[in-house]
Amino acid sequence: MLGKIRGMRALKKAQECEQNHFGRMLTGITKEQFGLEIGPSLRPCAPKREGYHVEIVDWLDRKGLIDKYQGMGLDTSKIEEVDYIWDGRSYAEVTGKRGSYDYIIASHVIEHVPDFIGFLKDCSSMLKPNGILSLAVPDKRFTLDHFRMVTTTGKVINDYLSKDKYGSMGALTDYWNHVIRRDGLTSWQRTQDKKIKKTYEFIHDEEFNRQSYKDSVGVEAVRDFHQNVFTPASFELLIYELWEYELIDLKIATLYDTTAEEFIVSMRKSAQRPVMSGEERMELIRRVSRENVVD
Repeated sequence: MLGKIRGMRALKKAQECEQNHFGRMLTGITKEQFGLEIGPSLRPCAPKREGYHVEIVDWLDRKGLIDKYQGMGLDTSKIEEVDYIWDGRSYAEVTGKRGSYDYIIASHVIEHVPDFIGFLKDCSSMLKPNGILSLAVPDKRFTLDHFRMVTTTGKVINDYLSKDKYGSMGALTDYWNHVIRRDGLTSWQRTQDKKIKKTYEFIHDEEFNRQSYKDSVGVEAVRDFHQNVFTPASFELLIYELWEYELIDLKIATLYDTTAEEFIVSMRKSAQRPVMSGEERMELIRRVSRENVVD
């Protein structure tokens, strides 16, 4: 009986997390607006079938996505028709639209992009004035990135200036060396009891890392891994500092704290830079340091 009760509680918690995810991702977004959803795959946040006026860009067409995920034993019933297939070019080039969308949605995309600044600029170019960019971002504390250091402003500026289409080997080796499983999982609920003893293990061993490096150096290929690592405070600091260098024109309108293993950020295109006092900035840096400490 106790196991059944715990199972029901876990199911209820998962349902609440899913409701939070979709509700927060759609902050300021209505069905009447015209939007773009990037890489929704299995579960779009703004489904066409529910009346959202939205286009979809993904790396495969609908049939390709269904074939892929059915082979993994996953539910493919919510996959929708794909309007544009991403081919490595900027999203603005793929869609052929600039200044056209009221909103852009990207759930668990931004951690994979090799050029963080370029991605934000790309999205901004497609948005109307005051348009919304809605992001779901994994919180590294509750994922396989648990022991990795957060992405800094210096890292994303280097990525932007290097114009490396596939990301740096340094970022890839950092990923190989430090990603872990906790109790056999690569992501877990934030609400997990802290008193429970946790078991960590590396996903990759030294031989894998060494051979993968040898096989990858000098090879240009798409590599799907977490190029960037965030906590809520580190993301907020990164966005503020990029405004310092006049590199972006999107600022945070709402940042929802972590639920489950992700936090949600709603950004708006703006000509007015965010304002932060020296004291506020120092406190934000302290928060980044506190959030980067892991057990």
